[in-house]
Amino acid sequence: KKAIATPSGTAFDILESRREDEQSVLIPPDLATCDDCLAEMTDPSDRRYRYPFINCTNCGPRYTIIRALPYDRPKTTMAPFPMCPACRKEYEDHADRRFHAQPNACFDCGPSLWLTDPAGQATARGQGAVERCSRLLDEGKIVAVKGIGGFHIACSPFREDVVATLRRRKRRPDKPFAVMVPSLGEAERLVHLPAVARKLLSSPQRPVVLCCERSPSPIARGIAPGQRSLGIMLPYSPIHHLLLAGTSALVMTSANFSDAPIVSGNDEALDSLREIVDFILFSDRDIHMPIDDSVAVPFGRTFFLTRRARGYTPIPMAVKGDVPVLFGAGAEMKGSFCIARGNLLFPGQYLGDMKQRGTAVYYNRAIDHFLSLYNLRPEYLVHDMHPQFIPTALAMKKLAGTYRETLAVQHHHAHFAACLLENGHDGQAIGVLFDGTGYGPDGTIWGGEFFVGDASGYRRLGHLFPSRLPGGDASVREPWRYALALLSEAFGEEASALGLSLWPEEAERIHQILSLLPSSPVTTSCGRLFDGAAALLGIGATVSYDGQAAMELEGVAWGQLEAPFLVEERDAVLLLDWRPAVRWLLEERQRLSVAELAGGIHRGLARGVLEVCRRIRERTGLETVALSGGVWQNRRLLAETVLRLRRDGFTPLLHRLVPPNDECVSVGQVAVGASRWRR
Repeated sequence: KKAIATPSGTAFDILESRREDEQSVLIPPDLATCDDCLAEMTDPSDRRYRYPFINCTNCGPRYTIIRALPYDRPKTTMAPFPMCPACRKEYEDHADRRFHAQPNACFDCGPSLWLTDPAGQATARGQGAVERCSRLLDEGKIVAVKGIGGFHIACSPFREDVVATLRRRKRRPDKPFAVMVPSLGEAERLVHLPAVARKLLSSPQRPVVLCCERSPSPIARGIAPGQRSLGIMLPYSPIHHLLLAGTSALVMTSANFSDAPIVSGNDEALDSLREIVDFILFSDRDIHMPIDDSVAVPFGRTFFLTRRARGYTPIPMAVKGDVPVLFGAGAEMKGSFCIARGNLLFPGQYLGDMKQRGTAVYYNRAIDHFLSLYNLRPEYLVHDMHPQFIPTALAMKKLAGTYRETLAVQHHHAHFAACLLENGHDGQAIGVLFDGTGYGPDGTIWGGEFFVGDASGYRRLGHLFPSRLPGGDASVREPWRYALALLSEAFGEEASALGLSLWPEEAERIHQILSLLPSSPVTTSCGRLFDGAAALLGIGATVSYDGQAAMELEGVAWGQLEAPFLVEERDAVLLLDWRPAVRWLLEERQRLSVAELAGGIHRGLARGVLEVCRRIRERTGLETVALSGGVWQNRRLLAETVLRLRRDGFTPLLHRLVPPNDECVSVGQVAVGASRWRR
């Protein structure tokens, strides 16, 4: 306890923190190293010169090191490091930049680094570990580096052989790698930087920012195969700054397999990364809650997130009114959860593919972390309508005995509600919900929907023309399968011959798939439509990661042509018919380039969306349009659609800090639940 005399003779006291029954203190996110700390770290006369864990009250780890609230050092992973007298003096001086900076430390009292080979044998420690690690990276070695939220795998982005080796070892044949550069100047050398990208890269959140790559580029082609964009970021931890001091760029990709959680523990890293990396740079500061890098996409004068994680989690969102303690279980492909209490809503971090066993463990761990920090007991559980969703089962088991009521919410209604909530729109609106797949109340697979409604309910006034999904998830991994279904709908009996001309090596399976089409699931998925169109153009017949074919289709798209999409009405439901567009693709393949055809699909679909919205406006008078779903991560489609809507008098609502993909589903679930159970 410290008393500070005041002019009036009273005292201002700093007392020991105490736990409240219901925590109202907000948890701070992890923030990039500030300029003041960088100045000290690069000053040879400063006692923290080149200290790899420098921080102050304005920067450094927060969310990832907190074990419990209130946020005091003994309740963080810094507890094993008692402050030396010099650090303690800073910590207790209210005029100092490190006053009550819980991770405060220096060479004498704080965490340290060491470098090992894959067997765990130390080869260097302290300053020598950083210097040797830098030399190894220059020599073409692959190194795992422990950061703030977990381990990254680092290597040179300029050598094709090194990048190919990393892809082979990590079993990641195509998915793009992020590249870290030391400055905006180096970023400008690799990518085109609009003003909003500069601001994002320099922000305390330091997300990965997707920017258009320059051509020609010194970056290895294997970094982002089939893409025009490159994920770029600036250093956000002192270790990153030290490693990048002598180089112009490093691959900095999450240390994990596929969509599994990021590796964060030292023992875990030694066990799981030894087959991938040549060396590991360890530290003895534990990561209590792992978290991945956030990913941001510039869009005009603003941006949107495609992954909400470090820097943005656990920042809450304000909601109107007062709500009980609600828990949204989230979706399966892009796992997340959301908790609401009072007038605040807390979106959890990106977790990954819930079908991965490790992600399920991570999901439970993150739930425990949030609920224990805020001392919450959810009264209501909201989940997806799908009867076999993994996050639903996990949440019901984890929260058993806590909640008193559950609510099942249709997947795209959750998307719709999330977009309305983020934009503060309370009234009715049109929803254009385009994504991969979501369980529909009619038992079919939805994914190309036009709704009218709000968080309390919706009407499905339109959708994409339905097709069959041969093999279910097999069509996601092999988009040519769905392309064959598109041919069947567009050309009837000619589909077999067309399929054989496009994929002669699949002759036996083509006949089998066509024979089984009538019994395959029905879908209106827009994500699958893009996959199928890509396969028809010879792009991504098979894929190795979610969304690859559609991303590569967007990457080549160019021109002013528009593929023909028709709008028709059946039983008062508007159908956006893509069959004329599929016929156009096949008929124009010999005359037009792949780029023009790909561009035509994007522009044609955007015009089709406008036409359906016009028809709905005629019926309802509504002019506000919420765009949600993973397909709206496609910047070309988004830009074309928003431009047309605005020109026609509509007001489009877009996601920004909550991703449009399935990460937003948990937020939407809570929004729907709040509309039902609001106090």
